[in-house]
Amino acid sequence: MILLTLIKKEIIQFFRNKTDVITMLIFPVILIFVMGKSLNGLMSMDKNIFSGKTIYYNIENDGGKNNNVQVFYDFITEFQKTSDIKFVQSNDIEKATQLVNKNEAICFINIDGDDIDYFRNENEESTESKVFRNLYEQYMKKYTFIHYIAKTDSTKVSKILSSKNNTEIKLEGIGYDEVNSFTYYTFVELTLIILYISTITSISMYKEKFLHTMTRLRVSNIKKINIIISKIALGIIIGLMQILIVYICSTKLFDVDWGENTTYILLVLISFIIFSSVLGIFMYMVFDDQKTAYTFSNMLIIVMGFLGGSYVPLCLVKSARITSFLCQLMPNYWVNISLLGLNYNIDTPYYKMVIVISLGASVLMIILGNIILKLKEGGSVD
Repeated sequence: MILLTLIKKEIIQFFRNKTDVITMLIFPVILIFVMGKSLNGLMSMDKNIFSGKTIYYNIENDGGKNNNVQVFYDFITEFQKTSDIKFVQSNDIEKATQLVNKNEAICFINIDGDDIDYFRNENEESTESKVFRNLYEQYMKKYTFIHYIAKTDSTKVSKILSSKNNTEIKLEGIGYDEVNSFTYYTFVELTLIILYISTITSISMYKEKFLHTMTRLRVSNIKKINIIISKIALGIIIGLMQILIVYICSTKLFDVDWGENTTYILLVLISFIIFSSVLGIFMYMVFDDQKTAYTFSNMLIIVMGFLGGSYVPLCLVKSARITSFLCQLMPNYWVNISLLGLNYNIDTPYYKMVIVISLGASVLMIILGNIILKLKEGGSVD
């Protein structure tokens, strides 16, 4: 009963702040529309992006245990089915690299047995080169995976090969002929705005401190865990309202199909809402000053949003080595991957992993936060 009273108090306080209501519930739809509309060409990656472009390659040695030459020829065959691009064989390495540096060619690929050298513009790599390099690397990874499976369990190879083989712009098996900008940004912007729930729960905790509500509640023998649960409940309620509004608007206005795995999508989102809610509480536990916590939270959300693919498509985020590595450290990156995978019925274990990561990280933050509070002078929550 006490917990329900606390949750009711949180909900009333949230709806009293019209700015928070608009930001949390209305802004996501506007954000999806703006990003989906403005980046439609970039997200769909029109096949004309490679129109008239040239890729030079050279085969120095057909040998090698990895069969790289045959795999490369297979890649050329598949890629040219969906794009207007020229592959030109040339043994004049110096001339080919000069053309790449002048942006007159996308890249130069040299295959010498088991060794593959990919030469790109030394000064500024073009978008076409980044996209193509990402596709080629994914294709080679898929071949390596199939080659490994053939050695360990050959019975699974036929199942893998029978699946749709996308050499288009893709991420974790999702092709650009399948993903449109509104579908993509419906999910990635939803996760971005869910991250901002952390600012709501954080501010709510600081308000309790400034109003000395914590002291009054503790005098009333209300356990601290009830206060924390009420803040998490507030985040869940806000998050569920966000999901409902985005679902209705995206399906009715943007013709986004959420697929057949709506239940799993909802579970992934709820676990991430809990993570975001606890993140805000954790910020309160770590920082004594509200402005410092607010500034750090916003900087963290911006970084996570970028690496998670909320500002530019994930294929471009992963085109650079450093961001490709860093994005895999972000929880929202895996959330977005799992949501897109579930939306397109791709059989991956990502969604299970994401739920475990989100809930596990939430528990860890609460434990660490309480330890930090106890280490502070006075050890008081208030």
